[in-house]
Amino acid sequence: MKSSLIITITAFGLLQGHLSIAQTAAADNKPWQAITFQPIPKGPSFLGAFEGRIPCVGIVPQLKLKTAADCEKLKCRLVLFHDPSTMQPANFEFRIVGGGEVQWQDGHSYRLTNLEGKWSKEKGMPSDQEAEIYVLEPAAIQAKLYLLKGDNNVLFVLDENKGFRTGNENFSYTLNRVELVPGK
Repeated sequence: MKSSLIITITAFGLLQGHLSIAQTAAADNKPWQAITFQPIPKGPSFLGAFEGRIPCVGIVPQLKLKTAADCEKLKCRLVLFHDPSTMQPANFEFRIVGGGEVQWQDGHSYRLTNLEGKWSKEKGMPSDQEAEIYVLEPAAIQAKLYLLKGDNNVLFVLDENKGFRTGNENFSYTLNRVELVPGK
């Protein structure tokens, strides 16, 4: 019994050590490439593209999205633009596959919403008054979407009160920076 406990503790320690190494930031971390069939934003006003697969729970009513009753995830792509002379936030494009109106392509259907609007930066959230928060204000709906800037490569989708959302075993409320590359 004692040896199996020692083996379990050792294995857990090795796993923890491995996981902590995998999560460590490095100078050579680069965004992964994401294939797109839409025009790729370029130029000095393009700040970045972020993607993620987030749970439907919570965000669907907030953004007033239509989804299937069994919706598990939304595939999201956020593109941020800024004023190149002032470096201040300007506009955004937020593509959400899995929520929205039904679209047909090659005999198959899917749901799609494209939200556009202005974004800004705020300081502070209940758990961290120094946190940098991106505030998206879609033109088509009366809602704000709050994103916590983790670093230059990751954004966390917050709730309406700027609190953390809890994902599940398959999906998190995280958007990661990607490099958009053309599909063939």
